[in-house]
Amino acid sequence: MRDDATFVELLQRDLREVRWPEPVEIRTIARRRSRRTAVAAAAAVLAVASVSAVAVGRGGAPTPPPAGAGAGGRAEIPAEALLTPADVPEKTDERLGDTGLGEPVRVDDVLRACAQEQGLSGDQAVSRYSRSQTLIGSTEPTGSAPYRRPVITQDVYRLEPGAARRLFADLDRSVAACAGWRQTNRLQGDQGMVDTTVVHQWRTAAIALAGDQAILLRHSMSVAVDPATGEPVVIPPRPEDRLVVRVGDLVTVLVPEDPLQPGVPGNTMTEARLLDLARVAAGRMCAAANPGC
Repeated sequence: MRDDATFVELLQRDLREVRWPEPVEIRTIARRRSRRTAVAAAAAVLAVASVSAVAVGRGGAPTPPPAGAGAGGRAEIPAEALLTPADVPEKTDERLGDTGLGEPVRVDDVLRACAQEQGLSGDQAVSRYSRSQTLIGSTEPTGSAPYRRPVITQDVYRLEPGAARRLFADLDRSVAACAGWRQTNRLQGDQGMVDTTVVHQWRTAAIALAGDQAILLRHSMSVAVDPATGEPVVIPPRPEDRLVVRVGDLVTVLVPEDPLQPGVPGNTMTEARLLDLARVAAGRMCAAANPGC
């Protein structure tokens, strides 16, 4: 029994020394890992897509192509419709990507949760085809060894006619309903678990940037404090920007990643550079959109 008690004591001591990552750090790591996993499966996805184009139904007749795929309409999204490393102001030297069929359009999961709480629980737009990428770069923190980090993620979705325009109307309603959304969380403080409240704010920082429709969506959060001490419980994430740009039936969502390591300079994606990036992204999608530019 004493050996068991000693083991438990050692385990408790080690757990006290563990640094638990913040939620924003977990989300970024999860996105990075999912991209790497997707790269390994990309070849299989493309193979399935190719086979499905010539699949034969049970009755022996060829399976009809998706709506809009024929009569000169573009269907699958080519890699050329995405940004290249040369388009991004920060240096990147690795590109991870994947493709998908029938994927839901993800702009901001937190905004969607708020909108659903406000009763705006409309059906989430689902794409016919999608293509995604993460551009990876290297950063050298002050006094530390360089480390790898995502610089920007991009998703491009092909939607049914009319669905792409409705997506922007849904975003406008969600932003209006969630201008100051209060969210209660139970977090680990210095003296144990505490209930904290943070306020989420979204605003449209810029509109009509490029393409047929475009917005720069900015999300910020208040500081979560311990109600007993008034001290911050966790360091709030920096404001997060998202570019949403439409050209024809294509919509792209661009998210510049925020460095999480101490001593790392802030993301160099200034608002002016983001607006330039929106115009470049719209130009890349032109040749693949229905109708084209």
